[in-house]
Amino acid sequence: MSARGRARLLAFYPREWRERYGGELLDLLEAEAHDGRLRVATYLDVIRAGLGERLRSCGLRGDAVPPRERVRAGVLLVLSSWAAFVIAGIALQKLSEHWQAVTPAADRGLPRAAFDAVRVAAVLGSLSIVAGVLLVARPILTLIGSGGLPRIRRSLGWALGVTALTAVVLVAVVIWAHHLSSVARNGGDALYGLAFLGLVTCVVGTVTAWTVTAVTTARSLDIPWGTLRRETYLAGATTLAMTAVTGAATVWWIAVAGSPSGLFAPGFPWLMVAIVSTMVTATGLALTGTHRAIRATTEGPAAVGD
Repeated sequence: MSARGRARLLAFYPREWRERYGGELLDLLEAEAHDGRLRVATYLDVIRAGLGERLRSCGLRGDAVPPRERVRAGVLLVLSSWAAFVIAGIALQKLSEHWQAVTPAADRGLPRAAFDAVRVAAVLGSLSIVAGVLLVARPILTLIGSGGLPRIRRSLGWALGVTALTAVVLVAVVIWAHHLSSVARNGGDALYGLAFLGLVTCVVGTVTAWTVTAVTTARSLDIPWGTLRRETYLAGATTLAMTAVTGAATVWWIAVAGSPSGLFAPGFPWLMVAIVSTMVTATGLALTGTHRAIRATTEGPAAVGD
């Protein structure tokens, strides 16, 4: 690896760490290099350590940062996990559009109950997220009023741009779909399939962009300790909702797959594996975030200077 390549490894570390220890790490890597190359194990060790330092600096690992920042980091991890969860939920909704039409009436009881549970839990989780946003409405207005908008201008611009693109693509795909048969819309038209895939990519990009904007904004806010505690409760409620949705979606999947109609789409099993795996992973991360936030709140307001 070239000297420039070794220097790029520093990007895995937080800025404060790079400023303090970056030179020493580069000297160490240069000494470790053989014929200008690093061993793969060394390369991976540097990346792993860098990511660990980033987690530590943002409050998601260890207790190096103050409790206030650990609470904030835990809550934001739940928010980010929810974003991934929403993408999986959209995929589930699209995949399950016609499940009742292909499932015999006698076999709809359990899957219907499970799917109703998915919807109820999803609504409760969404309400928790909305309540969390409303809780920080005043700090957001204070940030904007005090000239803090430049801190989030770039991420906000990206979010608005991607949202506008998604709206245009959505309108185009919907108009196109109205001129196609049901068979063409469901795999019969390869070009339409590519367009729909483009729409999916735009939706994922939109959710990601707004999540990045939310995290960037939240890290710039001066949030009172009492508000952080309430955000922790809402993060816990969101995590419980995610757990309920994951469980109910899994029950629904097993129920419809076991009905006499069998699997109603060739790729259904693999798509459901991807959806449920995403839900399980996101829920696990949300549980981690909630645990860290709750643990940090137990240290009390005195520990955070309030």
